[in-house]
Amino acid sequence: MFKSFAARLSIVFFLSSAFVLVGLFTFFYFRATKLRDEAFQQYLENFTQVSANLIPGEDIQSIPLQVGCEKLPDTIALIKKLKSIRAVDSDIFDTYIMVADPDPNYVRFVTNADRERTPVGCGERYDIRNNPQVRMGFRKSYTDLQAQTDRWGTWVSSFAPVKTRSGEIVGIIGVDIAQQTVIQIREEFFSRFLISIGACLVFSLVVGLLSSIWLTRPIRRVVKGMETVGGGDLEHKLERFAETEFDRISKIFNKMTGSLKRMMSELAETVREHESVRRELEIATEIQRSIFPEHPPEVEGLEIEAQSVPAKEVGGDYYDFLSVPSRDQLGFIIADASGKGLPGTLYMTRSRSVFRVISSEEANPGAILSRSNSYIAADASSGKGMFITVLYLLYHKEKKQMTCANAGHYPPLWFKTKEKVFAEIATSGIPVGILPGQTYAEETIQLASQDFLVMYTDGVTEAKAAHGEMFGVERLKRLIEQNSSLSAHDLFVKIQAGIKEFIGHAPPFDDLTLIVVRVK
Repeated sequence: MFKSFAARLSIVFFLSSAFVLVGLFTFFYFRATKLRDEAFQQYLENFTQVSANLIPGEDIQSIPLQVGCEKLPDTIALIKKLKSIRAVDSDIFDTYIMVADPDPNYVRFVTNADRERTPVGCGERYDIRNNPQVRMGFRKSYTDLQAQTDRWGTWVSSFAPVKTRSGEIVGIIGVDIAQQTVIQIREEFFSRFLISIGACLVFSLVVGLLSSIWLTRPIRRVVKGMETVGGGDLEHKLERFAETEFDRISKIFNKMTGSLKRMMSELAETVREHESVRRELEIATEIQRSIFPEHPPEVEGLEIEAQSVPAKEVGGDYYDFLSVPSRDQLGFIIADASGKGLPGTLYMTRSRSVFRVISSEEANPGAILSRSNSYIAADASSGKGMFITVLYLLYHKEKKQMTCANAGHYPPLWFKTKEKVFAEIATSGIPVGILPGQTYAEETIQLASQDFLVMYTDGVTEAKAAHGEMFGVERLKRLIEQNSSLSAHDLFVKIQAGIKEFIGHAPPFDDLTLIVVRVK
């Protein structure tokens, strides 16, 4: 058998293929392992940083580090947040908050999410002499892929600083993943590698056996042609064969090299275009972030909290706090451009300039919307189905009055806390950018102490759970009514948490923008 050229060809083909495949798979395995660890580390750092952003530093400062503080309402609320963060990823074992200790060799626990299996005492000291990298978490997001062991177990941990709204670092959030979980992930990765290389080796053996039956004399020319093309000469062509089968192979081979050359050229161009688009999206994201206020303004007699979260990299929502001619007044605007993603962002970004300029010249919300509509409707984009729903409110600081004008947006929810009722604000009009020459009615309301005004876009009420049900206005109203004793910030957090809990792991339906105003 081994004297047969076909048999020897099969053996050589198989052994050569096996050697190349093992070499290639080994190279790519170690490369993929490195990329996997880097991606895992980056994921943990990003996850921990995002989690830190969800916990205001003031929540930590409000908790006294003493025995029994875990039963305080502020601690219970913090534990609930930590549990919701842990629930995002099933691989996470625990999340916890730590603060600095006067002794640099220690840090102190505030509380943690896993109160059943690994509860920590409020103010309990934690020795970091064997793990000094924990201190890096007070400066930036940091992940240590080297497992560390303590009295609770062995973990891979990630840390990120928790800041107050003023930017002061008051503690760190820690995220633990059990070493056994990391080992299981790596073992699964390795098993898939073994399965892949085994399948390729079997395939190589089968192809070698089948090919050796008839690939004898012409095979040398085919191999030579393959080697030439493999060396980078895509212009190489196989000569015609006397055998019908190999003549067809020659034609297919020559066609393949032409296609391969064209595909490589197209792939290179696609990679360049993809990189350009990715960079443009990054720039667009930064530009959009810059158009939102860094923080709500300090207004005497009001508490204000606001945020906008796009459904994609960028979105078409917009909110702002606008200067008006009178110093005794402040403009509130919340808007939603038709369409998601980059088109909505570009349209809204251009329209934002119009709102800001006209607001600085006009003192009446209705006139501001009317003039803005005239400019925006004249834009060529409006003729392509683009428009914006806008809610504009003007607050008079001394009178505690709010004058509203609405261009097709959701009306604000006005909750009179003392009467425990929602009052209707009925003014409305067509969206901005559809037809020029529109006028918009105004409505002035008298606010009382502890009243709430909640402004939002459709990303709030139309947020969908996995089974398709929408969050709805009624759920939003119930959240406001049930938490009407809270501050604007705390109510804002409650609404966000309620939406997140409702949609679960479902992707966001639309850009989510929310403004909560409370009269002191």
